[in-house]
Amino acid sequence: MSGKAAAREPEPEAPEAVVISRLFDAPRALVWEAWSSHAHLARWWGPMGFTTPRGSVELRPGGPFTLTMRSPDGTEYPMEGSVLEVEAPSRLAWTAVAHGDVRVDTVVTFEEEGGRTRLTVRQTIPRDPMMARGQKPGWSQSLERLATALVESNRAVASSSPTADREIATSRVFDAPRDLVWQAWTDPKHLARWYGPNGFTVTTHEIDVRPGGAWRLTMHGPDGTDYPNLTRYVEVVRPERLVYEHGSAERDEDRFDVTVTFTDEGSGRTRVSMHMLCRTKEARDRFVNVFGALQGNRQTMDRLENHLAALSGGPKLVISRTLDAPRSLVWKAWTEPERLAKWWGPKGFSWLGGMMDLRPGGIFLYGMTAPDGKAAIWGRFVYREVVEPARLVFVVSFSDVNGGVVRHPMAPDWPLEVLNVLTLDESGGKTLLTLEGCPLHASEAERKAFENGIGSMQQGFAGTFEQLVAYLAGAGGAA
Repeated sequence: MSGKAAAREPEPEAPEAVVISRLFDAPRALVWEAWSSHAHLARWWGPMGFTTPRGSVELRPGGPFTLTMRSPDGTEYPMEGSVLEVEAPSRLAWTAVAHGDVRVDTVVTFEEEGGRTRLTVRQTIPRDPMMARGQKPGWSQSLERLATALVESNRAVASSSPTADREIATSRVFDAPRDLVWQAWTDPKHLARWYGPNGFTVTTHEIDVRPGGAWRLTMHGPDGTDYPNLTRYVEVVRPERLVYEHGSAERDEDRFDVTVTFTDEGSGRTRVSMHMLCRTKEARDRFVNVFGALQGNRQTMDRLENHLAALSGGPKLVISRTLDAPRSLVWKAWTEPERLAKWWGPKGFSWLGGMMDLRPGGIFLYGMTAPDGKAAIWGRFVYREVVEPARLVFVVSFSDVNGGVVRHPMAPDWPLEVLNVLTLDESGGKTLLTLEGCPLHASEAERKAFENGIGSMQQGFAGTFEQLVAYLAGAGGAA
């Protein structure tokens, strides 16, 4: 996993561990297929600029997992391996010898998250810290290439029409009833809370959601740049379907047609599918490669999910605390692992270590030991929004040492995922910290367990924030 780290140095003979995770906007079956043969792997395996001209992969215990990468300068890097475990479509493990004589054991897990797939790679590399450090950026680039390959596969699956090379599509299942999701797409009070990628805000000048009506808005970028936008509604079928033309209010070539469908999935869940059709293939490629449309769509859907979770009416934890410290320092205390190690966790627990990848989709993995020194507890944050220095949105789960999601060790009905929104507001050199948490993708039993646990969580966070106050006040809290 790339990013900052605060952890104990391993013993000299201990194996090096590499953990990296990525959330893909694609169904699990499609992500699994991308690992199923050399032909599929060759589309994305290896860092940027590398190819994989030869290989043999058979997903069965004992089957080969052998690949040869070729660098841009023509150097070849063979990897000879065999498959250990296959649990389609959730888990794949293999062992291989690479770089001449280094044996590497790899486990890849595939977890469904609301129509998307969380892929986590865990590698064990015996006594080779240099190789371990090189694996992290290599895997990051490989998974970036995999994301691109999945987009192309999604397009091929979604459409075989002549316009496929002009399309951008995304889909997400939300834990919210269809009427509420429809309101979130059509009410300016809702749109102001979620519309646009991370760091963007929206000002609505007028909106008239009916055929022939228009939505005139300005999107304000994180750097202060304003982007005038215009939407003209073509079809409005409440609460099932919106069809509109959207784009820049100034450049006709930047406009595109959008169809959004809202499908009732039952049990209070709604699937939103958004299909964008650009004027030309060149315009579509510019939106994707220059403006980052794929990432922007993912971030916008994340923000909508966060907003809907806050509106769900389910149990919610809300804690506020005024801290006698500037907002910039409080932000650092939440976003730098060496600072988090000084205060995060229940009172009396000791820090084992942590690794942080502070970006939307990145993970903070940390471990602690109980006061008796016997039990080790691991947890993870998966970041959704990172808006320095004002706002963090992240999903919290209990985990194993490799970052895989596990049940609460003492409460089997506890939600697997809890959505947290942290806001920091500064006034007069002090910082008002507000933390809101609610269960995500939870069953009725999990919602009830969360509701019953709010009192104990408030007590626990009181102790944790006492440690934060002490840290900020002490010498270690210096900026």
